[in-house]
Amino acid sequence: MKINVKSLLKAVGAVFIPGCIALSSCTAEPDESNRFTFTGETIYDFLVNNDSAYSNFNYILQRSGQDRILSSYGEYTCFAPNNKAVMRYIDSLYNDKESVDDAGNLLHNGMTENSLEGLSDSLCEDIAMFHLLKTELTTTEMLTSTGATYRTLLGRYITAGASGSQILVNGNAPIDRTLCDYEVVNGIVHAVDRVIQRSNKLVARELQTDSVHFSIFYEALERTGLDKQLETQYKTLSAQAPASKDGYYIPTECKKGFTVFAETNDVFKANGINNFDDLVAKCKEWYGNAASGSRSMTSGWYDYFRNNNIEVDMSSDYTKQNNVVNMFVSYHILKTAVNANVLAFKNNTHTTHGCTGDAYDYYETMLPMTLIKAWKVTSEGDKIYLNRYVQNNTLTDGIETVGSAAMHQMVYKGVEVDVDSLKQPLNGYVYPIKDILLYDGKVPLGVLNERMRFDALTLLGETMDNGFRGAYVKDITALNSGKSAARVRFPIDYFDNVVVFNGNNTQLDMNLVADPGLKAYSLYKGDSFQGMGVFDFAIKLPPVPDGTYEMRINLDCMPHCTMLQLYIGDKPEIASMEPLSIPLDMRMAMDENDPAIKAMGFVRLDDESLHPEAYADRGLETDKIMRSHGFLRGPLSVRRQNESTDAFIVRFIPHQFRRILDTRQLRQQDYWLRLKTVLDDGNLERKFQIDYIEFVPIGVAQNQQYLEDWY
Repeated sequence: MKINVKSLLKAVGAVFIPGCIALSSCTAEPDESNRFTFTGETIYDFLVNNDSAYSNFNYILQRSGQDRILSSYGEYTCFAPNNKAVMRYIDSLYNDKESVDDAGNLLHNGMTENSLEGLSDSLCEDIAMFHLLKTELTTTEMLTSTGATYRTLLGRYITAGASGSQILVNGNAPIDRTLCDYEVVNGIVHAVDRVIQRSNKLVARELQTDSVHFSIFYEALERTGLDKQLETQYKTLSAQAPASKDGYYIPTECKKGFTVFAETNDVFKANGINNFDDLVAKCKEWYGNAASGSRSMTSGWYDYFRNNNIEVDMSSDYTKQNNVVNMFVSYHILKTAVNANVLAFKNNTHTTHGCTGDAYDYYETMLPMTLIKAWKVTSEGDKIYLNRYVQNNTLTDGIETVGSAAMHQMVYKGVEVDVDSLKQPLNGYVYPIKDILLYDGKVPLGVLNERMRFDALTLLGETMDNGFRGAYVKDITALNSGKSAARVRFPIDYFDNVVVFNGNNTQLDMNLVADPGLKAYSLYKGDSFQGMGVFDFAIKLPPVPDGTYEMRINLDCMPHCTMLQLYIGDKPEIASMEPLSIPLDMRMAMDENDPAIKAMGFVRLDDESLHPEAYADRGLETDKIMRSHGFLRGPLSVRRQNESTDAFIVRFIPHQFRRILDTRQLRQQDYWLRLKTVLDDGNLERKFQIDYIEFVPIGVAQNQQYLEDWY
């Protein structure tokens, strides 16, 4: 029997053996004679026991309360800056020449004096939590995980990897190669010679100070006045906080942020743009016909402007929302801070049964009523492209396949995102991009002319602004003072895109991604938006281009769910809403013999012996029967997390379906989906769950040549 020595020692502790070296060397081939044994120390014990080197960091941990976290059991990584590193950092914060008011006076980053005591509580918390991971990370992993990012307890991400002969954290903090990989009962300690640098600049300032790469883009940002719109950091919450509940984390603040995709000067110059004036001239070419003439790839493609008789402005007043330069810049900005790990979130996506494993996401930009598509391409090493355009995407000419290459001709490769050069300002992210990004005719008429599946949490930007999207249970448990938290419950005014009609009778929750290795949740991307109570609220739908769409929503089989009525309207007002279909009953057992599931026409496909005919045609005929009743199977690409068998693929089993809500003409404008419980049986634990919403152009849903793919 193989014994996990570390786990055993964590459980019982071990006695330090005099003469052994407590801090191992970070060499490729460590000297086994210098291996240490466990002493039963926690991370905090180690720091206290080495107070002469780490007293300053200890002070910061104590001020922030993170000393208690590091004194408890768990699995953490601590990057511990020594005393000199902390004092250098404090001095740099206090004397930061870029932290000035309008008169040029130093603001000292909110510090009261140039000392440890001069740090604010919030600064102490930020510094402490930015040096802690809720996982164990060795230097070996850092050296072998090229381009990897790691989520800190602050919710912001760091990089760690080789740079020449050094291992650098976030590109600036070298790990002390003689004082690393120190294993203790609750994790690993790495000494660092600098405080890990967090940008204290806001998004626009980050671009401004990197004039080598972004001087042209920043000038455009400034001349349009959009730089001033990127200064928000927090949203004021006034609603009563939800009551505490076991298993839930309840946030008390709501950060706000932005994402900017920015062409570098080199990209502009490669396209004949050497200065701002050149960019202005190009913008007139790119956007001059956006709202005029017949709707085509070259004219009249911007439905929102055309529908509202808004003429494109080509004057020198770049602050106008309809000005060509303003249009160009605003399409580069998302109204939420999206980190690289979730930009095209690949979690819970498998590659069997003809699935590619590619991940898509769609985001609303600051150009009114427009979307950007982010596509992570597995075959290219998970490179991310914006507005990649492949003919007949989401259609197929095969069974259990995304379709042949012949029907999926590449029209436009898309704009590659330079994730490796990501910048992380205080209130968002800046991604350099490798080509010119435009909202031109091919976006509404090509890129978005496909089945668009919107993950519910992509519609709720605050989940990304605050680091909840893509977070594991263990990450949020750490934020919850170590109390287990598999869900987040939000104040009812937390989301800009949600309006609640009946106060705290509605509970708004997020189901988190399960920890690595655990088997949980047959959900698209592994998480969902859900809630409980006698709910009545509306969620803003994404602005799709003009067209006729089949609208669908996920339907999960859970006996503890509820029955709800859905409505749609162009305003978040009850009076403007009209009902969609009949009430949606989610109270079904995960059993194909459940009467409601049998009524759909569903049969299982995971076991040939159960339904040989359906198994033989992979469900094609039963799909037709289900559609006639207004239902579809769940996606072939989604299975229970960390399960590999067909018995957990939602297309094959009675777990998740799609309900067709309506087929209707939509314009490029705001729509709101209202969800109201129609079951009030006194059980306040009954829930709704929105995993995703689909908008499918009628030419895709009812295509006469190809089948909609099952992915």
